Amino acid sequence: MSEKDASLLSDDELAAIEDMVASGRLDSDIFNANVDAETFAIARNEESLGGSSTAIFQINERFHRFFRNRLLTELDYNPRMAVAEPKLMKYDEYIHSVHSPASINITEMSPLKGEILFIIHPQVIFSCLDNWYGGQARPLTVTEERPFTSNENAIIDALCDLIFQSMREAWSPYVEVDIRPINREINPLFANIAADDESVVVNRFALKLQDESVDPYIDVVYTYQSLNLQRDVLRSRIQSQEADENWLTRLHSSVGDVDFDLLVSGGHLETTVEQLSKLSEGDILSFNPPETAQVKVNGFPLYEANVGIKGSKVAIKIEDNIMEREG
Repeated sequence: MSEKDASLLSDDELAAIEDMVASGRLDSDIFNANVDAETFAIARNEESLGGSSTAIFQINERFHRFFRNRLLTELDYNPRMAVAEPKLMKYDEYIHSVHSPASINITEMSPLKGEILFIIHPQVIFSCLDNWYGGQARPLTVTEERPFTSNENAIIDALCDLIFQSMREAWSPYVEVDIRPINREINPLFANIAADDESVVVNRFALKLQDESVDPYIDVVYTYQSLNLQRDVLRSRIQSQEADENWLTRLHSSVGDVDFDLLVSGGHLETTVEQLSKLSEGDILSFNPPETAQVKVNGFPLYEANVGIKGSKVAIKIEDNIMEREG
């Protein structure tokens, strides 16, 4: 018998243990008995945004651009706001980090499954209200859990409209979404969009005030499962964008080899057919040249240039781009 197949205990040792068990004399504690074990589902997938994180970040960039433009146009407010990076965390951990009062807007966003949270930090509401009435965006700390006033609720309604419009546009390259408000709370513990141990994707758009002691934000919170069901849509769009970029690179390379006619016009004069027919060798035509020559490509004016000499050849120096000037 090889060492690999050899028993750890001899026959005599095994017989002695059997006798002790049979006689009841083995009264010592059993090793590893009553040990707590962690439940683990073998079929459970490891939770990760993977390739979808790039798509979510691009959606956040689009939302950031659209929302800031609408804030400036509709509420005359132009805050410094950072683009959110998607962060995967447990719902219990996230929701206990949100303090009351806050504007917690529970919505449905089809075709995503489940519910989506749009949480507006109270300082964002106070800053918009101050700015709306011509004041400065100053920090205002509210310690007690109080409801928002009528004016504050009017600002919240306006902010939600801007947020929902911007979010629809942000998602439009991937899928058309329809956002429907369900409920609004001020206490985060009343917003139960997921179980405590379920994962959510938190997108925090942080705003900056002159007083850095306050960190206002707008959070967009998806359940992990709702995004996971859309992963094929999100990833396919990323792949098509990469294909578009490759196509543009090939197009640019091909266009770069196209020949064209370039004409430098140093001036022009008007004449008649009769005058032209009377011209003969040695005649001189006089005209007043412009300050700069015009450079045309296939008959289309593109640049203005100065005519000069470089070495033994006539040359031009580009001075102005006519298309940029006209645009």
